[in-house]
Amino acid sequence: MNSKIILISDVSDLEVIPKKNLKDAAVKIYSFELQTHEILKIKKIEHEVADNLLSHEERLQLFNNVLEFRTWYSDVDSNDLEFEGVNLLKLSDTHEFHSYLMPMLVNLILIKKIIEKEEPIKIITTNQFEKLVNSVIKDNKIETEFFENNVKKKFLWDTIAIKYNIGKIPISFNLSKNHYLKLKKSAESISGLFYNFWLDNNSKEKSIVLLEFNPENFSNLLMQMQDYDGNVILVNQRRSAVWSKKALDIVAKSNCRVVNFENFLEKDEQQQIPLIVDEYLSKIEKFWENPEFFENLFQINDCSFWHAIKDDMKINYQKKLPNFIQLIYSIKKLFKNQDIRCIASLNDVGETEKAFYEFNKNNIPSIVLQHGFIERSRETKNFDNLDYVYFKDKLSVWGKYRKEWLCNEFNIEPNKIIVSGSPRHDDYFAARRKKDTKDQKTLLLAINPISDISGLSSTELKLRTNDVIEKIFSTVKKFSDLKIIVKLHTIQLKHNEEIKLLIKKLDNTVPVYISRSIIDTINSADVVVVITPENFGTSTMLLESMILGKPTMNIFCNEQIYRFNHIERNAIFTINDQSDIEKNLEKILFDKEFQNGLIKNADNFIEEFIHNPGCASENFSNILKSY
Repeated sequence: MNSKIILISDVSDLEVIPKKNLKDAAVKIYSFELQTHEILKIKKIEHEVADNLLSHEERLQLFNNVLEFRTWYSDVDSNDLEFEGVNLLKLSDTHEFHSYLMPMLVNLILIKKIIEKEEPIKIITTNQFEKLVNSVIKDNKIETEFFENNVKKKFLWDTIAIKYNIGKIPISFNLSKNHYLKLKKSAESISGLFYNFWLDNNSKEKSIVLLEFNPENFSNLLMQMQDYDGNVILVNQRRSAVWSKKALDIVAKSNCRVVNFENFLEKDEQQQIPLIVDEYLSKIEKFWENPEFFENLFQINDCSFWHAIKDDMKINYQKKLPNFIQLIYSIKKLFKNQDIRCIASLNDVGETEKAFYEFNKNNIPSIVLQHGFIERSRETKNFDNLDYVYFKDKLSVWGKYRKEWLCNEFNIEPNKIIVSGSPRHDDYFAARRKKDTKDQKTLLLAINPISDISGLSSTELKLRTNDVIEKIFSTVKKFSDLKIIVKLHTIQLKHNEEIKLLIKKLDNTVPVYISRSIIDTINSADVVVVITPENFGTSTMLLESMILGKPTMNIFCNEQIYRFNHIERNAIFTINDQSDIEKNLEKILFDKEFQNGLIKNADNFIEEFIHNPGCASENFSNILKSY
């Protein structure tokens, strides 16, 4: 029991909480993230890491709780918020909401545990934690002192990260979503003048609609659709379909049509939208006026957190409502003017995808195509709930193993699942080649960042990840004939930026690639090493390295390694961070017999795992054309 506790939510809190409080021997300090912990450690300020109070099992249970909250709108009467038969509450991006709610609930439960453990008479923190602390203590007679931290909280949906490489130098910067959408609109308008890729929405031709497909990743598929006797329509509300010169050339060569919803509606229709938005803004304001209901709906472990999220929820829907209205209005017109035969997407949780599928109501055949390397075990089954397993129409998967798993574990009817192969990987099969290594070997280090989705992010997990990275860099430096290059995920995560800073600190001469071609990056290496902090994950980089014939090692930052099929088949050299990193690196780098065994096992695995290797685009295009 401590009379006073300090809760430090973020390193920026250290700038506003008075130093006398931090140095008070009678106060117990809890850090809630890695950077805070490291600074307190350097300054020799005694503290505890809050993360350590939450076990792995408790975090998995929180993940299950958040899965239930993802469909919170199913528990409310929202008929007044239906527009053209679509519940507007459903349209917000599910992954965004999950990524927002998961860390908040982790912190809520941690604060609750700390208060129960310490039984303090006073809590000192900043306004960053004010709502969570008040949600826990309720009417308890605990004194609180909240210092003002003016660092604004950034949400996933507020900014867009622009990332690319100039040579070996990674360049990244953030744009506000509004600024990004204006630039996207301008760039598309200029390109459209020269390439004439816009859809004529009065053509009334039969059409296939592809939602949020990146032409660079699906160039073979789009070229296979070139002889389709109708329109292939690209709907890209997030990343532009013509975001790069390469993407623009692919769209032009394949004769795809791009939808521009900004100019889709007639002038009188555009004039109606602000009036409709105002009407629904009033309705949604009224909708929130039932605090008792929402307090009961949003609670966990007998602790309501509605007051901690209500302002963010309101602002989020207020910002997005105009886009939702315009999107539904435009989809209605698209459906009316085009003879749409099939809709295909890569997920069913994004806002574009949800808007189309909610409006469609299964009237037009739809397919969700698998977009990443997925293997599961019974222990990781729940992570399948993140995406598409409950999609009401067809699923298209990469191979028989995935189909069997979905049929057996989720009782999906076999006739609902198409085994198509992976169209995005056709180029990989054609690009396989041996690297001509003479004087120097190249190790490609691919690091998966820890996400906010799983609830497993913690100070300890980040420290373990950093430790593996440092050991690898230390080992590489021992060999003069070995160089290292790094591939970072393009995903917009704080941990990605932390990894980039660590690598720069370890060796700022090492090339760090973000947006460079994955094929070129893997082919430039002799060996691929992947770091996977979260042990439920199967990185697509593993699959791509196997296809390209590279001996590959995967390092989990967890004692438990689940027996995924590729591990059972010894297709990937799989260890955890407690293993002898240096010894195992030397083995995969220099043991030729061991390398050849891995490659042979990987080839056998790929042969069974991926259907239609190298010709999946042709297969999937034939499926689309059949509608």
